[in-house]
Amino acid sequence: MSIKDQVEFAKEELTQDEKLLAGLIKAERFYKKNRVAIIALTVILVVGGIGYAAMGYFNEKRVEAANAALLALKKNPTDATALKSLEENSPKLAELFKLGQASKTGDVKSLKVLSKSKDAVVADLAQYHLGVWKSDPVKLKEYRMKSQALLKDFAIFDEAYLLMKAGKVSEGKERLALIGADSPMKAAAAMLEHYGITGKSRGGE
Repeated sequence: MSIKDQVEFAKEELTQDEKLLAGLIKAERFYKKNRVAIIALTVILVVGGIGYAAMGYFNEKRVEAANAALLALKKNPTDATALKSLEENSPKLAELFKLGQASKTGDVKSLKVLSKSKDAVVADLAQYHLGVWKSDPVKLKEYRMKSQALLKDFAIFDEAYLLMKAGKVSEGKERLALIGADSPMKAAAAMLEHYGITGKSRGGE
């Protein structure tokens, strides 16, 4: 390499070193200027990572505790300790359990509370069972008139049954006609319409 080339090479290396030094100076100035924000962001990321891992661990523990409580309640539905544990670890699952028990036993008080649940499905089903256990055709009508009623055809059938039982046969049959041909309740509706309440009572005597 000639002396000229060596000089040019040295100049180029020096220029690169100057650029690197300038870059480091800028980085240092940037860090000093934004040091608090950088440290805060680092802390947030670290704490967030730890928090996420801890959340996953505690969620897993809650699921395990909820499952254990549910199994205990299946063996003994009156186990207050298991119910409390289920409520603490899985409020939604606890509501579903309460709904199942209330709909079996006709616990109207619990059904009233559950009918106001924030969970749309729980509230819907509780409203239906409330109408059934109270033998209230008005409640059942109010329920089936909702556009999102999950058990609409069941409510229509129950309403028709109560109307026919009260002697309002024509009105009851009008209700049964509202049940679609593809509904799982259609066969039961056809039997009720054909035999009526009186026919069923006589058949059971």
